[in-house]
Amino acid sequence: MNIGLYFGAFNPVHDGHMKVANYVLNNSDLDIVWLVLTPQSPHKINSTLIDFNHRYKMLEIVCKKYKNILPSDIEKSLPEPNFSINTLNHLKKDTDNNNYSLIIGDDNIIKLTTWKQYNNIIKNHKIYVYPRNNYMKKSKLTHENIHYLNAPIINVSASNIRKKILDDKTDDLKIDTKVLSYLINNNIEINI
Repeated sequence: MNIGLYFGAFNPVHDGHMKVANYVLNNSDLDIVWLVLTPQSPHKINSTLIDFNHRYKMLEIVCKKYKNILPSDIEKSLPEPNFSINTLNHLKKDTDNNNYSLIIGDDNIIKLTTWKQYNNIIKNHKIYVYPRNNYMKKSKLTHENIHYLNAPIINVSASNIRKKILDDKTDDLKIDTKVLSYLINNNIEINI
């Protein structure tokens, strides 16, 4: 099975995340996309995140609408910080018959050479790159396993969503209404 791994903090999960996952699923050889919830990104050590369990619950809520997009908490059991290569190696060790690809934004492709064992990732895994603003014009890493997608640019930001929630501006938030209800009903502390 061809599985796409879309890593993220999903703090909170929003419409942009789901549009990207759905687009890649429908415009690649992937059979399924996992939204891999990252406890703590090695590139965002000082960020304040909503509790992991709440973020995972919100992923579960929104993924119910999609047949082949599933939440994954695989990184919760792995040592932090969560490096993509460690997660990929862990998955390949457990299930050799699957092919794992990465789904990343072009803002991350320009930083890929700073990732732990990035050459190993590029050599052994397809990487699907979706556009974010004008990053592709800055740097274009090339390799036969790197596939740049001609997807629409989706301008949705989790930090802007958190700010709007803090300011009680909940109209047109670009998040699932059930996710917003979950945030409100559980009195989840939001930080920008």
